[in-house]
Amino acid sequence: MREFVNVANVVTSGSLVSGVAALMLTGDGRLGWALVAIVIAAVLDSVDGFFARRAGVCGPFGCHLDSLSDLVAFGLAPALMLDSGVLGSVPVLGSGVCMAFVVAGAWRLARFPLIEDREHFIGLSIPPAGLIAAAVAVIAPPAALAVVLCLLLSLLMVSSFTVPTLAEAGRLVRRRRTGDQGQQGHAPVRVSAGRRARPGRDHGGRERQSHDDERAPA
Repeated sequence: MREFVNVANVVTSGSLVSGVAALMLTGDGRLGWALVAIVIAAVLDSVDGFFARRAGVCGPFGCHLDSLSDLVAFGLAPALMLDSGVLGSVPVLGSGVCMAFVVAGAWRLARFPLIEDREHFIGLSIPPAGLIAAAVAVIAPPAALAVVLCLLLSLLMVSSFTVPTLAEAGRLVRRRRTGDQGQQGHAPVRVSAGRRARPGRDHGGRERQSHDDERAPA
């Protein structure tokens, strides 16, 4: 196991520990602190991939560990929070909805490595779904509303709609900014015939000046 000890896997293990802590806190009835533990798990889950890519240690072990950690922190823990809180007043339906949430999250995680598109997420990722479910458990809205929200999150996780990844969204934003700057930089400049470039302009400025002079009417 020594070859698997690296920063990325340690961070992922920290996310798993936070998920287990959320389960324990839920068992003690401290749902607010359980939500804090899930938030910590989400933060760790969002940076472990960065450390893995930076260190060049991406591999099957880290992927499997990450999936197991996500299922505990964002599947089991929020479901138990809901069942111990707002959905506990709905004996059969409430427990069934919590189980459906866990199963949908497991299916979402099992499908993820089979998808070749790395620029988009297929369906809602389990970390945001788990955070929303945990927040619902703490806020404790009416039981009917909690049931609808939980079912909606479950359906979104197993759905086929696409969402750009954070990396792809960042590339799109940078590409758009670059395109806007390029359009501004290539805006036509009206000059009169016979006007000479001023001393001290850069080479690009001189080229644009001569090009405009050629197009200017005699």
